Amino acid sequence: MLKISLKSILRGFFYRFYDYQSSYIDNSNIKLAVIHIPDQIGDAMSIFPVIRALESNNVEHVLIVSSTINQSVFEALSMRQTKLTVISMTMQDSATLNEIKAVARKIRREYGVPDICIEAMRRKNLKTMVFINGLRAKTNLQAAGLMMKCYSPVCKIASRMDQVLRAPVPMTWAILMREAGFPAVRAAFELPLSEVVLTEVRRETSTLGRYIALNLEGSAQERSFSHAVAEKLIAIIKQEIELPIIIVHGPKGIDNAVSLTQSCENVHRLSLSPSIMRSAAVINGAFLAITPDTSILHMTSAYNIPVIAVYADYKTRWPAMQDISETIVVGKEIDHINLDEFNVAIKRVIARIQNCS
Repeated sequence: MLKISLKSILRGFFYRFYDYQSSYIDNSNIKLAVIHIPDQIGDAMSIFPVIRALESNNVEHVLIVSSTINQSVFEALSMRQTKLTVISMTMQDSATLNEIKAVARKIRREYGVPDICIEAMRRKNLKTMVFINGLRAKTNLQAAGLMMKCYSPVCKIASRMDQVLRAPVPMTWAILMREAGFPAVRAAFELPLSEVVLTEVRRETSTLGRYIALNLEGSAQERSFSHAVAEKLIAIIKQEIELPIIIVHGPKGIDNAVSLTQSCENVHRLSLSPSIMRSAAVINGAFLAITPDTSILHMTSAYNIPVIAVYADYKTRWPAMQDISETIVVGKEIDHINLDEFNVAIKRVIARIQNCS
């Protein structure tokens, strides 16, 4: 109890030290808006309701602070009339305070004082406050439940949605922007793709016709399928539907993917080097995707691709958000998936797809 109390006292001290008085801004005359999201790929995909609300409000310039990990999410993003700038930094968890301060100073020096900053990290920590204090936008929006002078009071509903109700993250951002007086937008993940990426991937997938995309990798071991379990999943898929399977994988999954293409009939992988955008293009063209809870799942939501989502533990903030989905919650490492349950999910999702076609 003493440690918790001391931690709370220190956090309160630092928050007061870095706090400042925000000012009222006229939403109809925003010159520069900053979105701070140096985080994971899924977090970047979830922030698009903020981007679309700013775009619909005819904001002159949107500047996104991304991480080197999620910068690719914004590579193909285009906006109708709003100028877009994307700068990247080390992911916040690994960034030093000096780097965070330098990024904030760079924005003020090169682009001027922002009218508004949307702090999209959804965390109560020192690094976030160092950035907010260094940037010193006229006002700030957040969903972390912080009661500080630098944050607009309209953040209360979105903060409750995220911190208490644990609502889907895109929904939290859509509500936040609506409550702040911006146009209502769709609560959805997005991941724009360039024609270059779509074309190079289609060259390899077009000969297959309809296919199933199978992702075996999550960000942690508990959210990844082993080679042995992958073979069992593939066998069940083949019992239910005769379609080629494309293994979606990152650089670490090359050996496993190659091995599965050799040991399983009609299982394929791209010959192109792995990348987030190429994986997204494979998902974009799939008849069905099967994936653990990871950024690939959010890609299926972005493109409205039917999915079987496999969770170690279910996360209400990160659900499947497309028209057709089946969810399996294993309750521990996903390698312990109940194969009978997976078989039922395959049958059910295929029936739902066929009924809608």
